[in-house]
Amino acid sequence: MTAAVPTPILVVEDDGNTLTGYMEFLASAGFNPTGVPDATSALPIALRNPPDVVVTDITLPGMSGFELAAALRADERTKHVPVIGLTAHWTPQVRSRAADVKMQAILLKPCIPSHLGAELERGLGRTCRSAV
Repeated sequence: MTAAVPTPILVVEDDGNTLTGYMEFLASAGFNPTGVPDATSALPIALRNPPDVVVTDITLPGMSGFELAAALRADERTKHVPVIGLTAHWTPQVRSRAADVKMQAILLKPCIPSHLGAELERGLGRTCRSAV
């Protein structure tokens, strides 16, 4: 029997402490996270080696999480990759924009790791090993 390969998750977050926290949680929950501090760096990584899910902050320097989601949707290699947005600024406009770029969900920051894990489970159609 072969061991299951951890699910690749791309995490885009410009706050280093927050990124580290998400990375640690996802690794302990059985995922294979790759973390980057901005969407401009994330896009070529995702296009070169599409992850199973992208988790992205909405407010990022340069390219926003919405712009990243739109770029992923526009490319044949990544158009079906679920994108989960994270934001501290919840408004009806954020919800509308997330729907426009076909984000799977928007989670409010600070995001409780178990909520992120549950959303990943939903997007992947599986159960993850929760560390929390």
